[in-house]
Amino acid sequence: MRFIGAIRSSRLGRGLLRTLSVLVAGILIWLTLRGTDLSEFTSALRTANYWWVLPVIVITLLSHVVRAWRWRELLTALRTSPTRRIPLFDVFAALMIGYMVNYALPRAGELVRSTHLAARQRLPLPGVVGTVVTERIIDMLCLGAGIGVTGLILRSHLDVLQTHMIQPLVTYIRGFPLVELLIGLVILGALLFAVRRAGWLRPLGSKLRPLAQTFWDGLTTGYRLEKRGLLVASTVAMWLLYGLMAYIPLIMFGLAVPFELSYWDGLAIMFIGVIGVAVPTPGGAGSFHYITSLALTAFYGIPDASAAAYVVFVHGAQLLLYLATGLLMLLLKDGFTKGNYNQ
Repeated sequence: MRFIGAIRSSRLGRGLLRTLSVLVAGILIWLTLRGTDLSEFTSALRTANYWWVLPVIVITLLSHVVRAWRWRELLTALRTSPTRRIPLFDVFAALMIGYMVNYALPRAGELVRSTHLAARQRLPLPGVVGTVVTERIIDMLCLGAGIGVTGLILRSHLDVLQTHMIQPLVTYIRGFPLVELLIGLVILGALLFAVRRAGWLRPLGSKLRPLAQTFWDGLTTGYRLEKRGLLVASTVAMWLLYGLMAYIPLIMFGLAVPFELSYWDGLAIMFIGVIGVAVPTPGGAGSFHYITSLALTAFYGIPDASAAAYVVFVHGAQLLLYLATGLLMLLLKDGFTKGNYNQ
């Protein structure tokens, strides 16, 4: 275990993990495009109505403004939060910088955005990280509810859902080395108990306790927040906007009318795509392509070429938008981002 930890903490180990992540993304993209007619794929991209790009950009940025507002409300509940109100622009900038980083280093963006905002606003980093964890817990609850809604929307396709989604997941869980994991946890617990009995952790514990308390402060901001109703409303609004982000490209590629796809189908496709993004590849590349393309073809009967064009556009457009917005936030003058104004 010490050897593995050393590898992961080394520059070589990080490079290997990054290479593995890119390799997995490449394999999944290949699986998505395998067997797709190239001429039909390029034709679908060429004939799309790109006037719909502007509404997609506006809705995407608006959804992240709502997310930034929700994060700011959690930050105001920190016991160490400044008396002045944190500018929404600063929170939005940190959020978009984090998204940009996620495309290079999966999951690293959460720490980067926390570090960026904590430095700008002179907030304790553990507390800010705690608010991000609270955000993710809320989003996981919403994702669980969304998967339930998706099941209702796709109830007429339960046989496809069973074959292509549920059964592979059950097979994976059955093949998971549960016994080895339990043995490892027992050994780890025994070692921690022995170390604690020996008193080796007491000096370290006195240093870590304040950090743990600050993190707990951030983690419990959702509970202490006075505007809980607005927290719920902003969360619902954010996910509904995400549904529009998935539905409008269906109109763009001329798929909504022929295949009788409503906004609620777009919402279901979005929730399925979020499951793919959860796989730690750069920006969800490959995993998003594979699972979303599978949903479009298996559930809705959309041709492979049109489904591939849809997923390539949606992911590529988000990639360019997040990279451009994140870079813009980094390049802006300090006077815009130090929070010397009130909102």
